[in-house]
Amino acid sequence: MKKSIYIYWIIINSLTVSFFSCQSNPIEKVQGVFNVDKVELKGLLKQKLDNESLFAAALLDKAIENAIVEFKINGDSIRGFIFLVGQTTIINSIITIENDSLVIRTDNLNAHLIPNEKGLFFVNKNTKIGFQLLKSDKNELSEDTKNAISMLSQKVKAQNEFNTNLGKWQKGNFVDEFGDKTGDDYPFSIVHGEHENSAIIKSDVYVKTTIDGESLYFQVFNSSMTMKENFPDKEFGSVKIKFPSGEVKEEDFFFSNSRALESPANKNYLVRSHLMSDSGELKILIDLSTVNRFYSDKYQFSISRGNLPEILSQLKKN
Repeated sequence: MKKSIYIYWIIINSLTVSFFSCQSNPIEKVQGVFNVDKVELKGLLKQKLDNESLFAAALLDKAIENAIVEFKINGDSIRGFIFLVGQTTIINSIITIENDSLVIRTDNLNAHLIPNEKGLFFVNKNTKIGFQLLKSDKNELSEDTKNAISMLSQKVKAQNEFNTNLGKWQKGNFVDEFGDKTGDDYPFSIVHGEHENSAIIKSDVYVKTTIDGESLYFQVFNSSMTMKENFPDKEFGSVKIKFPSGEVKEEDFFFSNSRALESPANKNYLVRSHLMSDSGELKILIDLSTVNRFYSDKYQFSISRGNLPEILSQLKKN
């Protein structure tokens, strides 16, 4: 199978050289909107399955049915969307000519466009996956493709903002029972952490630290930030804190409503006090077995003062 695809690639490539040899600007000949040939795509992917189960073949049929691959080439720019077998890619790039080939090269993509009688053959050099694109009679991308590009662009933007702000203190807004902002703000920080228990060696989590007036509490989320980790409810436990000096102390926390609230009996808030006055990093270990013997979960993460003074200053001005 791999050998036949390689031979096919050589033939197409040689035809491309012939096509380009008599064109002053080959990009001018590939203007317009192109859609994937689902019939040919289905055949190529089924060949890759070889002797896989009928169930896998049925899943492939559904994946091809739901696939969206559409591009618009305008001048030397290409804009489009690939949704194929669960993988989603937005293409918004410039087409360059390299060694008589039309090339799209971005941080995540290295692809060649090969003109043929049907339209274009698209080859992703990174994944070695190629498919036929048919020339459409439309002048613009479909509304479905435009909406998909818009939604994914917003999602990518939000993820980039999340990654940029990870570990930094930010300003949050309290909301009432209707979800409306109350006008009261608070500082919070989200950091990467690790989770382990008797069944899981290690997994990634995110930990949100919130400062609410004189109190501070932690919330732990899964790796996609879609669910909070379950804590024992309305019980006390101890949290270990390692200071920059290397000294380790334990502090009482109250666990309730998926939160771990700093609540020492002597009102000496170790974590909050350190963040307010010291720039050194704290290492935190939450061991739920100290709260309830039926729990074996442990969460470890680090937090520091960082830009907290700037956020607190903004809150005072408001």
